[in-house]
Amino acid sequence: MADTVRVLTRAERVVATTAVGVLVVAMVTTSYAGGRPQAVGTTMAVTRGASTPLRPALIGPVAASPSPSAAGSPTPTATPLPTRVDALPALAAAPTPPQAGCPVPPRPPSTWRPKPLGAPAVSDAALPRPLPRRAKSKDLSALTGKGIWVTNWPKDRVDVAGVVARAKAAGLTSIWVRTGGSRQGYYGGRVLPALVPAAHRSGLKVVAWDFPFLSDPVSDVVRAHKALNAGIDAFAPDVETAAEGTHASARRVAVYLSRLRSIAGGRPIAATVPRPTAKRLRTFPYAAFAPYADAFVPMVYWSCHEPGDLVAQSLRELGRWLPVAPVGQAYDMRTDGGRAGLPTRAETWRFLDSARRGGALGGSLWTIETIGAGQWSALRAYPWRGR
Repeated sequence: MADTVRVLTRAERVVATTAVGVLVVAMVTTSYAGGRPQAVGTTMAVTRGASTPLRPALIGPVAASPSPSAAGSPTPTATPLPTRVDALPALAAAPTPPQAGCPVPPRPPSTWRPKPLGAPAVSDAALPRPLPRRAKSKDLSALTGKGIWVTNWPKDRVDVAGVVARAKAAGLTSIWVRTGGSRQGYYGGRVLPALVPAAHRSGLKVVAWDFPFLSDPVSDVVRAHKALNAGIDAFAPDVETAAEGTHASARRVAVYLSRLRSIAGGRPIAATVPRPTAKRLRTFPYAAFAPYADAFVPMVYWSCHEPGDLVAQSLRELGRWLPVAPVGQAYDMRTDGGRAGLPTRAETWRFLDSARRGGALGGSLWTIETIGAGQWSALRAYPWRGR
């Protein structure tokens, strides 16, 4: 994820005309069918094992993925953007109607508490020293432009041709595919041998992402090495908080990333991290990533927040250290205590536009299995050209 210098203001290039207002209302209205986001209808992408039938637009279950942060607060102030590509330079000033499902109804009290993190497999005393710093990547093209994430699992069969064709037709530049994690081990061998050459033939980059718990950071690097040997263009470790089972201390991050840097060569390391809230800036070791990673990829899942505001905050906070390429919400956050339903086309356009105008390297969406039709339309239509 990249750090940026300037972020988009909500009032930039205000177009206060009746015609634009009508266009915006029409856009927002068509983003929903009966008050809910339209469903995706597309080609089959994965089979869940040998006996499970193909499911439309799904690559993997939503359960164990880059985890969203806390539920958003009820601030439905998203600024809608024109649907026409040639109308991009003029931002619409009219606010969207209150977002359906916001504010999120309070939940009844729960007795559930997260499990204690427990002792790591390798104690702090037994950890090796971080390796000396090495030169970073000079080519960040794999992280630029528009991308889509794929959450496949060890036994999934990804429809490589279908995913590549869909990404190419949408004008994307990268496919971010999961290749393993501390719990599941490495399983990139099921998809990378077919995906990498197919994507490259279509002019697309492949970014492999992995979920390291950093309980044994040296072992976590082994999976990354296998993915890099498969010819990927960049590697993205999804380093979460203790609530997700990750031992994300500054020292463990340094031990892990210094070794990853030593084997990545000229390929970028895209550090996928939680969105930098005020609390996380005090507790999460963002600064420890800076000597080794090439970019930050903050998980900007907005729920009831205004997506442009969250993008601006991520660019401002993380841009102090590294370039930023935010990943946005393309899933239903109700199970995480957030707003029910998929984000709208207007919100997705706002996310992408705020990222590009704010100076981000690129913008992507998590995840292809659950993305809505309106969101895919925005991702396809948004003209991300240059920085």
